[in-house]
Amino acid sequence: MKALIYARQSSGKDDFSESVEAQIANCQKLAAKEKLEVIGIYKDLNTSGETYPVGAEEIARLDKAYMKWALSQSAKKDFRLGLCQVLQKLSEVDFVLVNELTRLYRPINGSFLEGHINQLLKENEVKVLQVQGGAIDLSKFDQQLITLIKNQILYEDLQKKRQNSINAFRIKKDSGRLCSDAKMHGIRYLGNGKLEVIPEWVEIIRFIYDNICAYRPYRAIIRDCNERWGKDIFFYESSIYAIAKQPIYCGYQYNSQGELIKNVQITGQEFISFEQWQEVQKIISHKRANYHVRAKKHWLPLSGKLYCGECGSKLVCLLEHGKIYYSCNKRTLDRNHVNCRNSRIRFESGLRGEPALYDAIYPLLSIALIERHRKAVELLNDKNELTKYDVELKNLATKEEQLHEMFLDGLATEEQLRNLLTRNKARRCELLKKVTLLKSSSLNDETLQDLEKNVLADQFNDLANKNLSQGVYESLLNDAQITATSYADRVEFHTLYGNVILPRIRSTNRLWMPKWEISLLNKGTKKKCVIDKNTQIIATYFTGTKTELADFGNLRIVSQ
Repeated sequence: MKALIYARQSSGKDDFSESVEAQIANCQKLAAKEKLEVIGIYKDLNTSGETYPVGAEEIARLDKAYMKWALSQSAKKDFRLGLCQVLQKLSEVDFVLVNELTRLYRPINGSFLEGHINQLLKENEVKVLQVQGGAIDLSKFDQQLITLIKNQILYEDLQKKRQNSINAFRIKKDSGRLCSDAKMHGIRYLGNGKLEVIPEWVEIIRFIYDNICAYRPYRAIIRDCNERWGKDIFFYESSIYAIAKQPIYCGYQYNSQGELIKNVQITGQEFISFEQWQEVQKIISHKRANYHVRAKKHWLPLSGKLYCGECGSKLVCLLEHGKIYYSCNKRTLDRNHVNCRNSRIRFESGLRGEPALYDAIYPLLSIALIERHRKAVELLNDKNELTKYDVELKNLATKEEQLHEMFLDGLATEEQLRNLLTRNKARRCELLKKVTLLKSSSLNDETLQDLEKNVLADQFNDLANKNLSQGVYESLLNDAQITATSYADRVEFHTLYGNVILPRIRSTNRLWMPKWEISLLNKGTKKKCVIDKNTQIIATYFTGTKTELADFGNLRIVSQ
C-alpha cells in the first residue's frame, strides 16, 4: 500500500524547521512499521492549520467563518501549497501520514475547511494515519463524528490558550518587562524575559542623543553616523526618529495602557539619563509643532518618477534660487555616495531657452495620444460584440447553476463545482468589467472621428508647440507611463512602449537636454493634423549624432 507524508509548522520565519523534520522522521518510522510505500513527502512552513490549500481560494472566499478569522489576523495568511499537492495525489495512495490530525487542519468553528478535506479523503477512500492517535477512516460515521467533536474541543482549547497568552503578555508588560523580540537598535532579546545590551550600539545611541540635544540638523547627524558606523547599517531619518523616541535606552518602557513605567530588565545598563531622553522628546515635539504644511507652490509632475543612475534611489525635489532640481538624497546622508551628485538634473528650461527635463519629455507624450486612439478603436470594436459578451456571461451563470443543483442532489462532487467556479472566475470578472465599461461608454463612429480630428489633433498641436496645460501634460505623462533614470552623461526614459536614451549636453557650463522638433506625416483634407490608425509621428532630437533612438510603429524617434 502507498502513502503520502504531510508535515506543518505554524509559526516561525525560517526556510528550515526542526519541528517539521522531526514530524517527517516520525511518519517515516510509522510507514516502515506499517510496511507502507511512501511516494511523496510534502510540508508547509510557517503556516496556520486554519488556512485552506492552494486551489480552494473560491471556497475560502465563500467561507464566512474563515474570512472573518483571516481579517482579524495581523499578518496575511497564505494558502497551503504542500497540502494542495497532497490532495492532488489522493487518487494514487491509501494513506496520508501525519504526526497528528491538527497538522492536517485545525479548523475554525463554522468553517468549511474540515468538510472540504474530509470529503476529498472519503471520495478517494484514503485513511489518515497518525503517529499520535492511530488511523482514522472518515468514511465511517462514528469516526467522522468523533473527529469533529475533538476538533471543536481542540479549537476552543486553543482559543483559551491564546487569550491566556495575551493576558500573560499584558501582565508582564505592566510589570515592567519586555517579553517578546524587542526589535530595537542596541537591544537584543534573548528569550525567557532576558534582554542584552549590544556594546557597540551604546556609543552610537549616545552620539545621536547628544547631537539632537545640541540642536544639530538631522541630516548632519545621519551623515556622521553613516560615515562612522555605516558598514553594517545605513541610517535614514526614520532610524534617527526610532532611536530618539525609544524610552528603553533610559530604562523605561510603555505599559499596555501606553503609560511610561520603569523597565526592570535594563536597570543598571541604561544608555542615557531619563532627563536627556525627556529633553530629546521636547526638541522633537517642538520641531513637529512648528512644522507647517505649506501650500503647494510648484507643479511637480515628475516626483516619484525619477531615479538615480548611481544607486537606484528615487530623486527628490530641491528648490535652489527659485529653480527646481531633482537630486539624489543619499549623497547628503553619506559621503560615500558622492557620485550620486552626477544624477542631479534640472526640471525647467533655462533663461535663454535651454531645454531641461520638462522640455525633453514633450515628444514622448505623443505615445499617450497614440495609445488613447488605439483604446478608443478597441472599445468601439468591442461595443459591436456587446451582445456576444452578455450571452457568454449568461451561459457561465447557467452552467454554474446547473452544476450547483447537481451537487445538491449528490450527482456532482464538491471538487467538480470548485473547479468550475475557479475556471469561470477570471473570465467572469473580465467580462463583467468589459460589459460595464461598454454600456457606460457613449463612444460611436461620430465621437471617434471627433476624437481623431479635434481632441487628439488639438493636443498634438499644443504638444508640438510646447503649449500643453499642466493638467493635460501630467495626464499624458501618466498615460504614457514615463519614468526616467538620470546619469552623468545621459537620461534613460522608460515608457509604455519601450526605452529611449537621450544624452545630456553641456552648454554654458551646465548640463541640458537636447532640443527637438516633432512632425506628423498624415494630414486631413483641411490641412489639419489627424491622429488615427495611419498616423506616423517622427520626433527628432538634435544631439549631434545621426541615429535612430527608437521605433514604436506609429512613433519613430531619431537624433541628428
